[in-house]
Amino acid sequence: MKEKETVHVFYACDETYVPYLSVSLLSLAEHTDKTRAYRVTVLENDMTDESKRVLRAMLPANVSLSFSDVSARLRGIAGKLALRDYYSLSIYFRLFIPAMFPRLEKAVYLDADTVLLADVGRLYDTPLRGCLVAAAPDAVIESEEVFRRYAEDGVGTDGYRSYFNSGVLVMDLAAMREIDLAGTFLSLLETYGFDTICPDQDYLNVICRGRVRYLGSEWNRMTVDSSPCGRPKLIHYNMYFKPWLYDNVPYSEYFDRYAARSPYAARIAAAKAAFSEEGMRANEEAGAMLRRSAQRIIDSPDNFRRVLTANREIALYDEETSEIAHA
Repeated sequence: MKEKETVHVFYACDETYVPYLSVSLLSLAEHTDKTRAYRVTVLENDMTDESKRVLRAMLPANVSLSFSDVSARLRGIAGKLALRDYYSLSIYFRLFIPAMFPRLEKAVYLDADTVLLADVGRLYDTPLRGCLVAAAPDAVIESEEVFRRYAEDGVGTDGYRSYFNSGVLVMDLAAMREIDLAGTFLSLLETYGFDTICPDQDYLNVICRGRVRYLGSEWNRMTVDSSPCGRPKLIHYNMYFKPWLYDNVPYSEYFDRYAARSPYAARIAAAKAAFSEEGMRANEEAGAMLRRSAQRIIDSPDNFRRVLTANREIALYDEETSEIAHA
């Protein structure tokens, strides 16, 4: 019988997010195929040795865990990377995976605010069929008119349903090296420094345009999504909808199940207990600001769509549209 391919999974995390990463790792480990090997790499730039030790100790023998410091990659460009209140520099780490791991052909990338309810190996096995990534349409973008217009008129996607969420990706690393993903990103950043509401995600949508295989929402079930979904395979607590801050977050029972088993259970509970009405008001204002920023960028003459459409030599915005293929 043919040996099963090793599953390569990447996360990006800083020290602040370690407790929530532990929850995702526990859920991943519980749903693995025990006859298959899983190699998880956490991209980080400030994680302590103690945190690394604790995370490694949680995992079974078929899941290896390693850490890769991306500080050198950020040196000289960190000040140019756009951030917002709910983002840290770790959102950009995924862009450097193809260059940092030249021997790998394929990998899954997961945000740390996810919980697996199925074998990530099944996601890894998704055939890419010449696409750079497999990803799910972004339910947050679909949820409000201003965000739908942002995707189409600000970023320039072929309809808002073509705008994908970058928190769950199956990546063809070899194909990404062929187009020099990191180099293309850095060139766009240096040349234009586009205003964005979803910094790394917007750039990925631009660079991968037309070469995306679309996953069903069961592999990236966001808490804002109220559409029918029989058996979700991965829950994504993105944006402000964090079960470690708020009560009654959809699908929070899955997070709570693994949080109770985490070595950081007490820290997770303390964070929720300490979250105040002031924090809630700050999140509400941040959401309002995000909507205002989306409208400002839609109206800007210097947004992705207008600038890149006018500069055909960049060869990112051709006239071909992507065909949505469901895995």
